[in-house]
Parts: sequence; structure tokens; C-alpha cells
Amino acid sequence: MTSIYKSLAFFNELEKLKTVTRQNQTLDGRQENAAEHSWQLALMAPFFRQYFPEDLNLEKVMLMLLLHEIGEIGAGDSWAYDETAKATSFERELASVKESLALLPQEQAQVYLDLWLEFESQANTAEARYARCLDALAPVMNHLLIAKENDNPANLTKSQVLAKKAFIQHESPELWNLVIDLVDRSVEKGLYLDC
Repeated sequence: MTSIYKSLAFFNELEKLKTVTRQNQTLDGRQENAAEHSWQLALMAPFFRQYFPEDLNLEKVMLMLLLHEIGEIGAGDSWAYDETAKATSFERELASVKESLALLPQEQAQVYLDLWLEFESQANTAEARYARCLDALAPVMNHLLIAKENDNPANLTKSQVLAKKAFIQHESPELWNLVIDLVDRSVEKGLYLDC
């Protein structure tokens, strides 16, 4: 199979991301899918870049964000607050990523796998750290905008949410202040318990 058809097979595989639903909803009341989430994060990257204090390869960040969910094609989405699912999500997603990337020429597959691993293994590169900040910020933004008042079926608390996002405070004071504001407004809306 020539490279162009290997690329076509890979992009056909990526169509599956549009079927992987996430916890967050969209304005029309349906569940957000993993492809939409990835697209939003990649678009956020240049806009919020000014609030990250280190030099970044923005193209690398955007590609990392576009690739970071492909493991969910085979593994599905694990909710951030589901500790049982999260305990095995890396291994399950890695197996899925390797299966999807096997459709590409080996050299290109390795580049994409390295980017995915850089993000998922919480590598200490500026690009991975910034990408993780955006990945943590987007659901908080989305939840405040979309969720109906007093919609908190899991009884999440403010402290639980801030604990999951706490790493942002070491990366960007501005993004951390935004998270705190969004979470406080979510508490006011009844989306998190105030404790």
C-alpha cells in the first residue's frame, strides 16, 4: 500500500473519534465527542498561548492536542473522576493508539506515537505541560456554559475539581485564576458543592 493510501486508511480510522462520546454536552444538548474536544483544544492553543510563560512550538502543541484522544477509539473515554477507569486508561489507550497508528508508514507512526506519549506520560516539556493545561481547562469552561442550574448528579465538590486542576497553578497564574473563577461561578450555578 502506498503512503497516500496508508494516510487515507488512518484518516478513515480517525472518523471513529466522532463516535466516542465524552461527559460534557454541547449547546444542542447532545454529548460532546472526542473529535470536537480535540478540535476545540487545538484552536484554544494559539489564543491562550500568551498566558503560558515559556517558549513553545505551537505547531507541536496543536498536533499533540489533535492526537491526544486517538487512544479513545478503542478504549473509550474515561471520566476524569472515575478513579477505577483511570487506573487502567493509559494501558488501554496505548494499545488502541498503536493499533490506529499501525495504519501509517512506520516513521510517521513513530512521530505521532512519540507526541501522544509525551502528552499522556506527563512529560516535562513546555508543550506537553501547556497542552495538559488546556485539556484540563476546556471541560470547566464547557460545563459552566452548558450545564443547567443545579446539575450535579455525581455530587462533585469544588475541592475535587480544583484538586484535579491544581497543576495549572504551577504552569500559569493567569490560567489558574481563570480556573478558580470558572469553578466559583459553577458553584454559584449549583454545578459543584461548595466544599
